[in-house]
Amino acid sequence: MQKLINNYLNEIITLLKTYTNRAYLVGGASRDILMGKNPEDFDIEIYDITPKDFEKLMKKIDAKGVGKSFFVYKYKNFDLSLPRIENKTGYGHCGFEVKLTQNEKEASLRRDFTMNSIMINIFTGEILDFWGGQKDIKNRTIRLINEKKFKEDSLRVLRAIQFSARFKFKIEYKTLEICKKIDLSDLSSDRIYKEFEKMFFAKYLYYGYYYLIQTDTDLKIFNKKFCFWKLAKSYTKNPHYNYFLYHLKNNYKIDTSFFPKKYKKLPQKKPNLTSNRFLYALSLKYPLKLWSILNNNCCKEWLIKNNLYEKKYKPKNIDPKNPKKSILQEIKNIKFDIIYKKKE
Repeated sequence: MQKLINNYLNEIITLLKTYTNRAYLVGGASRDILMGKNPEDFDIEIYDITPKDFEKLMKKIDAKGVGKSFFVYKYKNFDLSLPRIENKTGYGHCGFEVKLTQNEKEASLRRDFTMNSIMINIFTGEILDFWGGQKDIKNRTIRLINEKKFKEDSLRVLRAIQFSARFKFKIEYKTLEICKKIDLSDLSSDRIYKEFEKMFFAKYLYYGYYYLIQTDTDLKIFNKKFCFWKLAKSYTKNPHYNYFLYHLKNNYKIDTSFFPKKYKKLPQKKPNLTSNRFLYALSLKYPLKLWSILNNNCCKEWLIKNNLYEKKYKPKNIDPKNPKKSILQEIKNIKFDIIYKKKE
């Protein structure tokens, strides 16, 4: 696949080199390359060519116009576009005025985060980084570029959340505070779920869940305030959309009609039976009042009675030569009992 993409990229380089020496990989493609990942899709921004010549060139390779008013064409795995400036003129994600520019720094200003603003010249490999994106990638930080521009598209709040879940990046404090203040009511369900879907399948779902709460997106979209410690630890072991949807539906009584049909039809995983052995093992690190994947309302009395609610479990017989094995054996020797079984 990568070889095929390289062939297409070489084809585009050959196509453009008679027109310009300024064409750049931008957005997610340049970010992924600098993170050592193989991009699947590529955005290329092309300078020093008139819109008329650009349109002729796109017709020549049979590229499909996917945003002609924004000068964007699709060819294979590539989005080819002219550099532009966007200014907010109306409500929603379509209310923008678009102007062309030949200034790379000016064009990069419309990007959401510094990590997505880096430009790589496809002819020379030169990197243009006007906003410190490489440093933020190194520091695993999500940082907005320009507050005014950032606020013009409320979807960027959800993009910050799904990026944190995918890359295990932290949202920088100022960016986080600005995200909190942005109204999300102009977002359609379709736009929301395109970003949520990326978070559902992310490796670090608990990061996304944390920032879903910290940005008040839970309140703005679901009209509920979530509890991070109540569920997040389960996502460190089960970073799976089924757990996320199950918890939203059953712990927070979210109206499932809000979900697209494809999610409602999927089987949603339920927590397993809760046993005393499981609870003892779980409490080795934390007192169970802090977090749990189970329903504490059903087990709280038992947890208090057995001193696991306020305190960690302290094993009695630890072999210093093999502490882990001896602790596990002690828990295994506890007479097995089911504390809670969810009724169907």
